[in-house]
Amino acid sequence: MKHPFKNVRWYVLLLGLAAALIILAVLQYRSTRQLSDATSDQMRATLGASLMDLRWGLENELAAISRDLQPSPEDRRQDELQQLAGGFAEWQRTAAHPALVTDLFLWRSAGEDSKVLRLDTAGGEFLPVEWPSQLAGLRTVLQAMSANVTGNPNPPPPGVEPFPRPSQPPQFRRASPWLIDQEVPALVHMSVEAGSASTPPKPTWVIVSLAQDVLAKQIFPELVQRYFSGSRGLDYRVAVLGDTESQLPIYASEAGLLGREARFVPDAGLNLFGPPSISLLQVTGPRPGVSRARTGNVVQFSPPGRPLDSGSPGPPPGEHRDPFMLEAIRHSPDELDWVVVAQHRKGSLEAAVSSIFYRNLAINFGVLLILALTTLLIIVTSARARRLGQLQVEFVAGVSHELRTPLTGIVAAAQNIHDGLVESKEQLTRYAGAILNQAHQLSDLIEQILMFSAVEKGRQRYHLQPTDVAQVVDASLKHTESLIRSAGITVERALEPDLPQVNADFQALSRCLENLITNAIKYGGDERWIGVRAFAAVSRQQEKEVCISVEDRGIGIDSRDLKEIFEPFYRSPAVTAAQIHGNGLGLPLAARIAEAMGGHLRVRSAPGKGSSFTVHLPVPEAAARSQGVVIASSVNSGS
Repeated sequence: MKHPFKNVRWYVLLLGLAAALIILAVLQYRSTRQLSDATSDQMRATLGASLMDLRWGLENELAAISRDLQPSPEDRRQDELQQLAGGFAEWQRTAAHPALVTDLFLWRSAGEDSKVLRLDTAGGEFLPVEWPSQLAGLRTVLQAMSANVTGNPNPPPPGVEPFPRPSQPPQFRRASPWLIDQEVPALVHMSVEAGSASTPPKPTWVIVSLAQDVLAKQIFPELVQRYFSGSRGLDYRVAVLGDTESQLPIYASEAGLLGREARFVPDAGLNLFGPPSISLLQVTGPRPGVSRARTGNVVQFSPPGRPLDSGSPGPPPGEHRDPFMLEAIRHSPDELDWVVVAQHRKGSLEAAVSSIFYRNLAINFGVLLILALTTLLIIVTSARARRLGQLQVEFVAGVSHELRTPLTGIVAAAQNIHDGLVESKEQLTRYAGAILNQAHQLSDLIEQILMFSAVEKGRQRYHLQPTDVAQVVDASLKHTESLIRSAGITVERALEPDLPQVNADFQALSRCLENLITNAIKYGGDERWIGVRAFAAVSRQQEKEVCISVEDRGIGIDSRDLKEIFEPFYRSPAVTAAQIHGNGLGLPLAARIAEAMGGHLRVRSAPGKGSSFTVHLPVPEAAARSQGVVIASSVNSGS
């Protein structure tokens, strides 16, 4: 009852290990999916923070201009033009990008024909000039805003936001924020001097014309490099888009990012002016212009000056994030703000997260696979160990039986002699011969076991030297002559003439052939015939070799056992059932002897038709040339 119980426990253990691996795989998948979702949220939050950082970086550049050009209320009665010229000179001296401002204008709204003053940077003074053509649209907007301040009932042009009128007329009002005209582009600021009962308030406009190429080639690249860089360069493709019919963006981190044939689907976008709104945008081609469709806010931003919780690196040293927001001047109701859009370099955030997900999944399942293979290896090794242990037990039983048989004969013969049952000299000679034969059989068995042990431990030493194959075959047949004669076996010996010599140990090769001959006699069945042949051949590697085969016409070997017969202690179930004695060491020892001499042992067999064991030994080239050997074109059936 022990064996079935052990098998049940073994199968339960296997099922338990398999179930544990399946549970681990499910848990790994779920944890990897949760990690992927968390990574997606973090990457979206980080992208939103980077967009806000870029906006704040741009505002910081423009805020420096506003601080230097906007005089304080206490100094308002001083020379306004001189203050503006001095402030502009101070800004140019300290600015990181002094070429950002191309012109500085001052315009006091005093009628349709009023001229604008332009700062002459060489002379440091303002000179009257005609309105520049690039400011024509802005002039219309400023006139409408000025009319709103002075109380002119004329409505503003369509799409123009009326400037808020002050509720109280202070001596000097700096209520208006800085504005930006995105078409020029230009910064605009208005200050209002209080009027009297007969004199309306007088708005004064400061217009700072900006160089768009400086924004596109210097400021935006620096901000993108600062806030979107990773360990391997830019993590995102970034573009700044304006409300323009041009196919080209204001700025693009890659050439051709928004070309006519390109399809650019950003992961998120942020308007650069006005109240911040991080939105999903869709930018597509290949039609002229750029189509942008807002689909709703996806990330909530922190107020200016406060750090984001998403891992924003914050402003660089020396950069201030005071509350400063530019309102955009709109020339039409459909005009869109400048926006910065970003797309992950893998195509989308979803693609990047999926790549991370599948990579982590592959690593986790790779670890599980290694664990499963290791478990399987342990199971297979354990099964082989159990099987080897069983074979060793059977070997001990077989060897005990093999030892008992000659010992029993020796003891019986010696007992008869001792008891005086042997009277004549002829009987004594016969008994002595029986004792001698049994002693030789016992000695051969012990020698075989010792030799196998030495071979397995690598202690067996072979003295390889040129050896004549015919002499080895004859010696093997002579050593097994008594066994052949007692079994009534007919031996058919067929050796090719002039066989080349092989490098071999004479005694070891003879032992190898003796084991094969003994097996052929033991399993030869009722045919009582064995064949011993030696011939020259060519191996599959086109090398010259000598083949020595031992054939029988006995019970044969089942195909399922052919892979096992060279394993130590293995005996076929059919052989065990037929009660054919043996120890399972003959064939393994023969195979290892052949391999030690640079050759190998092959077998061909069919149940009921007999077996053929062939020893293949390489022929040294020098020996083959010296004897002029003609090698057969095909290998014997035993190869």
